[in-house]
Amino acid sequence: MPPSPSPDDLYGDRPARLLRGFHDRAAPAATGVVSQFYESLLGEDALRPLLHALDEPEFTRLHDAQARHLTMLVSPGLGRAEHHARAVQVGRVHALVGLDIMWLTGAYSLYQDELHRLLDADASVEASHRQELLQLIDRRLLADLRAQSVGYHEIELELATAIGTIQQQALRAGSLADLYQSTLRTFCGIEGLIGAFVGRLGRQRCVEIEAVDGAAAQAYLAAVQRGELPPLRIDDPHAADDTHGEAAASEPPASRAWRTGEIGTTLSYALEASLRPWSKIGKLLGFRSSAAIPLVDEAGHTFAMIHLYSRWPGFFDARGRRLLLEQLQQVLSASAARHVQGHVVSYTDRRTFRAWLDARRVRMLYQPIIDLRSGTLLKVEALARLVDDQGGLVSPAAFLPTLSNQGLLQLFEIGVEKACRDHARWSAQGVQAAVSVNIPPAAVGDLRYHEALFGALDRFEVQAGALSLEILESAATQEHSERRRFFEQLLRHGVRVVLDDLGSGHSSLLRLDSMPFDELKIDQGLVLSAARKDPERAFAFILYLTQLAHALKLSVTVEGLENPGLIEAAAILGADHGQGYAIARPMPAQQLAQWQSGYRHPVDRLDPRTPWGALASYLLWDRQLRALAPWPQLVEEFVGSRCAVQSYLERSAMCGSPLHLLLQRNHALAMHPATRRLYERSRRQLVDALGAMDSVG
Repeated sequence: MPPSPSPDDLYGDRPARLLRGFHDRAAPAATGVVSQFYESLLGEDALRPLLHALDEPEFTRLHDAQARHLTMLVSPGLGRAEHHARAVQVGRVHALVGLDIMWLTGAYSLYQDELHRLLDADASVEASHRQELLQLIDRRLLADLRAQSVGYHEIELELATAIGTIQQQALRAGSLADLYQSTLRTFCGIEGLIGAFVGRLGRQRCVEIEAVDGAAAQAYLAAVQRGELPPLRIDDPHAADDTHGEAAASEPPASRAWRTGEIGTTLSYALEASLRPWSKIGKLLGFRSSAAIPLVDEAGHTFAMIHLYSRWPGFFDARGRRLLLEQLQQVLSASAARHVQGHVVSYTDRRTFRAWLDARRVRMLYQPIIDLRSGTLLKVEALARLVDDQGGLVSPAAFLPTLSNQGLLQLFEIGVEKACRDHARWSAQGVQAAVSVNIPPAAVGDLRYHEALFGALDRFEVQAGALSLEILESAATQEHSERRRFFEQLLRHGVRVVLDDLGSGHSSLLRLDSMPFDELKIDQGLVLSAARKDPERAFAFILYLTQLAHALKLSVTVEGLENPGLIEAAAILGADHGQGYAIARPMPAQQLAQWQSGYRHPVDRLDPRTPWGALASYLLWDRQLRALAPWPQLVEEFVGSRCAVQSYLERSAMCGSPLHLLLQRNHALAMHPATRRLYERSRRQLVDALGAMDSVG
């Protein structure tokens, strides 16, 4: 490529004098060259779809703008700064619509040939000036292409920077709300993108918008809420696949993207037949092209989708741009999958929840946690609720997934302040109970939470030892020096740290030994499965997790104790503390003293009173029996001793019942190794019988 000419060679008085007469004759040639150029592009398979994405008025505007730009290149009054700025902007536009710069060189070559022909035929141009004028024109064309390439490079750099920013945000996002909102905000900061939203599948297989950015997307959402636009419905996978031509052809790209898990793009929003119900308002909002990026789980199933809208046709189909979208799809899918999705919450409801939180419309309820040995009140878990416009309470399951990191901090600040205030009141009433407050995993290592916690303790003169922090096991609790220092600082001040919902699948049990927890709570979902599926399996989990925790010198709380049988089973299996509806439901602070005075705890670990208590006792008895197998004499002595299940049957007036006879047969078979298979069969029958006995109520 020849060296760039100096500005004095291209602009100024001398070039103006050379071009003054020639400019008027070159203008018609520019129009013809542009027409010829676009006719040639229509013959190219790669560019034909892009040109067909333009309606007639748009094509005319593009044609005329290109002709004016070419005419400008031979303008006598053109200045260096003006030329560079306009060429860079034209290059940016071409990059945004996906017109590769190699195709532009073809147009410039045509224009150059036509201008040379005009000069050769123009007798008014002095021969001594003709060569100089040819060089001037050629150099201006070259300078224009170079400036346009700067515009191309700027767009690609801006896109790459935005992609990098989104990837970093995905790694740092402490909540799903933060991930989605930061991602959409960055997308809408890209030139040409005017709207973005995230949606998930709601009722009747319609996409419910949960997060929005960009004025155009806000207006789109408002139109949907007013009923001016139909919601996007995801077609049944059996009703619209590639084997059903008509159905597949009429399916919107976003619907197909959701079903297939593959990115869907639209070259022209207005001309896409399947988007006809949305195209009128979309055109008013400036939607010219769109992309649907499905977020998929490890099995390839879509769980959310990002919708993007551009003011430029073909924006998402430019060369290499789809690869960027696919890269983002992988990063965002993996990041979003790390967070609990929760149920679908509309964007309007999300804004409402945030407004209630900003107004401090938070009410704290407290659920007692008892010592399973003595039945005494040990502490209470503080549970936040939002207060709606009618005074009703909104559960955390509804609003927590909608909160950003800042919202979670705000909720913690309000919650810990209210909990400390209520604890001070209980102490004045003679109620001795510690308070356990939930803290999000992203808070670990965040100094703002530390300041909020100890600020509240100081204001209400609550001893740090009277407060526990419950943290859900997740990637945020993994080994990390900053997080470890945060934990150690809490422990030095006497604040106990509880690992919440162990067994919910968020992290490895190995983390128990690597982080300085004081207690752990067994996930209530695991416990409650006993009431529905397999009591023996659930009790085995409680037993082994409790033994593991005790080996690590941690105390254990079992959540989800919703009937007397579960309370008794948890106590017999060795758990330290219990929490659940059968003990107490969450209550306002002023009701705690009354509940404490009226609570009775009729649990004796050695004398079960419920079928599930008897089952837990039998499982322990069976483990002891297997441990004694190498010593037959001890087995006989052990089996001959009175067991807890016998005590339960006698207490329940079930002596002589089929269950009693089954227990006797089981014990008789247990003393003879040769009858091991028969023993296992009777064991299964006994376990099933006790497990099936409904202890609810």
